[in-house]
Amino acid sequence: MVNVNWLSNTKITFHHVMKSMAYRKKNTVAMLAVLSFGFYLFFLFQNIKGQLIENINQYSLKHDLIISMETAHLPLVLFSLFQIGSSPPAISQSHLDELINHPEIEYAIPYAYGETHRGITVIGTSPEGIEQLIQQHTNELERENKLNDHTETVSLRDNPMTAYIGANIAKHLGYKINDQITIADGSEPILEQEYPELFTIAGILPRLNTHQDDVIFVPLDGLITARQRYAGGHATSWLSPDDISYIDIKLRDRMALLAMEQTLTQSAAQRGLNITAAMPAKELGTLYSYLNKAAMSLISMSMVTLGLCLITLFYALTRNIQERKQEILLYRTLGMSQSYINIMAVLEPLLIISGALLLGFVSSDLSSIHASEFFMVKWLMN
Repeated sequence: MVNVNWLSNTKITFHHVMKSMAYRKKNTVAMLAVLSFGFYLFFLFQNIKGQLIENINQYSLKHDLIISMETAHLPLVLFSLFQIGSSPPAISQSHLDELINHPEIEYAIPYAYGETHRGITVIGTSPEGIEQLIQQHTNELERENKLNDHTETVSLRDNPMTAYIGANIAKHLGYKINDQITIADGSEPILEQEYPELFTIAGILPRLNTHQDDVIFVPLDGLITARQRYAGGHATSWLSPDDISYIDIKLRDRMALLAMEQTLTQSAAQRGLNITAAMPAKELGTLYSYLNKAAMSLISMSMVTLGLCLITLFYALTRNIQERKQEILLYRTLGMSQSYINIMAVLEPLLIISGALLLGFVSSDLSSIHASEFFMVKWLMN
C-alpha cells in the first residue's frame, strides 16, 4: 500500500527546494556555472585523450612504412597521416619504383601534392589509393548501418580524369557527382596557372571528421597527364610531372619491418638517393608518450579545478543554511519533521551537482572533436 503521507511530504519538500533555488536564482546559477565548468574541463580532457589515442592506434595499424626524400621522421608521419606541418620535398616516382619492387611489400601507394582547387588541397594518388579510400569510408558506413548513396564506383584505370571530394567541399561549394572542376599549380595560383584539363567528380566521400573531409583526391595518372600538358611554356612548382611527396607502404608481414626499413634505405643510398623510411608505429608511439603526459597533466589540473568548485559549492550552501535559520524554524513550526528538513538541505546541492554534471558532459562531448584538433595541430606543433 502506497504511503500517501510520504508522497505528499516528498512532493512538498521538492517544491520547497525548487522555490528556495529560484529565490536564490543568482547564487544558484553562479554555483551551477562554476561547477559545470569544472566537470566540463574534466570530461573534455578525458575525451581529448581518448580520441587522440584512438587516432594514433588506428593509423599505426594501417601503415607500416612511409618513404620520402630525406626529412625528419616525426614530421613526415604527422604530415602523411594527419596533414600536420608542411609537405616533404618532392621526388620523382620513377626514382622509387625499383626500390618498392620487393616481394615483402603488399602494396605501395604514392601521394603527390602541389595542386589546389580554389584554395583546397588536391592530392594525386594511385587507383589503389583511391579504392582503399572508398573502401575505408564504405566500411565506416557499414559499421554505422548507413547506406552509401554518395559515392559511385568507377573504373579509375579507364578514366583517370576523375576526382573524389570530401564532404565539407560538397557542402560548402555545392558540388555534385558528374560536376567538372579544374585544378591549378601551387597553393595560391592565379588564373593562368590552372590546368586546361577538367576532372569529373566521381564520388563524394562521407564525413569522417578528419582532414579527408576537406581535400580532393585525383588519380595520379590523370594528374601527371594534366601536368605534362601544362608544362610546355609554363613555370611549374614541380621539377618532373611524376613528382610525388611520399609513398605509403604496407608489408605482407610486419615482422619484416625493421629489415625492410634497412633494405630500402641501403638500396636508395646505392642509387645516390637520400631517403627517409619512417615507421608510423614507432613515431606515433613516441608521440603517444608525449600526448599521454600532457593529457594527464591537463586531467590533473581539471580535477583540481573541479575540487575547488566543489569546495566553493560546499561553503556557499553552508552559508545558505546559516542564512535560512528563520526559514527552518518556520518549517518546524508548520510541523515539518527534522528528517525532511535534512532532505531539503541535501537535495539542493544534489540537484545543482546533477545539473552541472549533465551540462559539463554534454558540452564537453560537443566540443571535444574541435578541441582535439586544436590540441594536435596548434598546441603540439607549436
